[in-house]
Amino acid sequence: MRDYVLVHGAWCGGQHWCNVAARLRTAGMSVYVPTLPGLAERAAAASVRTGLESHVEDVVALLEERDLRDVVLVGHSYGGAVITGVAHRGLGRIAELVYLDAFVLRDGESVADVLGAQFVAQAQKEVEAAGTPELLPPMFLIEASVGWTGPHTDARAAQMCSHPIASLFEPLHAPGAPEGRRSFIYCAGQQIGLFDGYAAEARTSADWRYFELPCLHDAVHAMPAAVAGILEALATP
Repeated sequence: MRDYVLVHGAWCGGQHWCNVAARLRTAGMSVYVPTLPGLAERAAAASVRTGLESHVEDVVALLEERDLRDVVLVGHSYGGAVITGVAHRGLGRIAELVYLDAFVLRDGESVADVLGAQFVAQAQKEVEAAGTPELLPPMFLIEASVGWTGPHTDARAAQMCSHPIASLFEPLHAPGAPEGRRSFIYCAGQQIGLFDGYAAEARTSADWRYFELPCLHDAVHAMPAAVAGILEALATP
């Protein structure tokens, strides 16, 4: 049986996956939901040097320390940048690489590059206002635009935390080809269009498997059963 490693997005921790992880475990799957350094219960680890590579190395360490093999490695949103970095390490441990409405960065590209000048300007203002040069507070205006709405909005907002800003600006180091078969799960209900290009490539490329959910960006809370169902199906060799 394959192991699942679920990597969360920005401004949250491993608890972000609780509803999906519970369903996979009920189905008998082995599931790991690490919190990345500098976030949530690991906030004390944050520094101005906590970058994307720090997060990649943390997931690599989990795979090696637990000796996980034939892994289904999943990244949501920012987590896509992390799993891409892991997949280019040549560990020989990844069977499936799954992007859940996530960034699929190219070598030398950062999340900030994709988000653009408006994000950079707003991030700088937020950091200055908060007085935390190493941490970016939750940017709810941006997050609301990709779909954190509905009856659980207040509860979700309460779970959010500041994010190590260096990880959003550090370029991805990902030379060569990633290991693992790649899939993209697109949340088709969002309006911002941030992941449309990635979805279009996956939809039309023989190198990807493509899935679509009729929900906004926060699919792990909006449609956890559907997300778990797709992930469970991907575990079949």
